[in-house]
Amino acid sequence: MARQVLILEDSRTQAIIISKMFQRAGYEAVCVTDMPEALAQLSAQKFDLLVLDVFIESHNTLDDLDIYREHAPDVPIAIMTAGQVNNPDAGATALNKARRARVKFLLPKPFYFDDVKQVCGDVDAYWAQTENADAAAVAE
Repeated sequence: MARQVLILEDSRTQAIIISKMFQRAGYEAVCVTDMPEALAQLSAQKFDLLVLDVFIESHNTLDDLDIYREHAPDVPIAIMTAGQVNNPDAGATALNKARRARVKFLLPKPFYFDDVKQVCGDVDAYWAQTENADAAAVAE
């Protein structure tokens, strides 16, 4: 069964491009444009990866990481950002904040299929390790 990725991106055009990259890597992608939609999807189904744009309209998604982690414990999070037009340092600041928040993956825009493929490989390895640990615990 294909892994599931939830993509939070407020630009429909970018969401389509990003989802196609994940689909090409073998993932099934669900795209949402705001936090309420994202939380509804997290309540409705299990995801293997969350890909969150930092700046959704005027809101900073990094301020809500704890909420996403409550709804999807143990699910790796990737943060993507291109920064803000009126604040050129915002992208670097956001990426540093994401690192401090122990986000698993950072995807500065523009990113490419090879970047997505690397993230997907790391996510696959993460879940394989988690599933092996769970199986070993049950066997004991």
